[in-house]
Amino acid sequence: MADLESVTPARATACADYSFRQRFRVPASWAFRWCLDFRPDDWKLSDGHASRKVAWLSPRTVTLDDEFLRPAGRRVRKVKLVQVYPDRRHWVSTHLVGPNHYSQFRYTIVPNGARASSLLFEGRDLVWDGRPLSAIANRRRTQRLRTEDAGLWKRFAVEMERDFSRR
Repeated sequence: MADLESVTPARATACADYSFRQRFRVPASWAFRWCLDFRPDDWKLSDGHASRKVAWLSPRTVTLDDEFLRPAGRRVRKVKLVQVYPDRRHWVSTHLVGPNHYSQFRYTIVPNGARASSLLFEGRDLVWDGRPLSAIANRRRTQRLRTEDAGLWKRFAVEMERDFSRR
C-alpha cells in the first residue's frame, strides 16, 4: 500500500468556508433547469471576460472548462467537474484544474411556495500558492468571496426572472 503522504497533495495555504441564500421569483423546478443550462456564453451574465467549454459526459455529469482574463492581461483556466442530483435539485462543482483545484461548491434549489424558490450555496475555496494566510486574513478573504459570489447570484437572479417572465 502506498504511503499516504506520497498520494496526498501539499496542505492548502488558505481555506474559505462560506454560504449564502439567494431568493428567486420563479418556481424551484424552473430555477433548477435554468441553473443547469450551461452554455459557452454563460459568463456574459457576470460582466466578466471569460470563455467556457461545456462537455456533458453523462446526463448528470458535465465538465466546464473556463478561461478568465485577469488584470494585467493574465489568463486563468479553471476546469470543473459538475455532478447533478435532479431528485434533490442539487449539484456539486469540484475544481479539477486551476489555482483553486480541489475546491468544491454545493448548490441546492429549494421551493418557497409554488411561485418562488431559493438557492442554498455552500462553498469551500482552497488556495495552494503563497504562504499560509493568518486567521484574520483568511476571514477577510472568506468575506470577500462570499460577497463576490452572492453578488454574482443576485445578477443571475435578475436574468433568471427576466427569462421566466418572457416564457
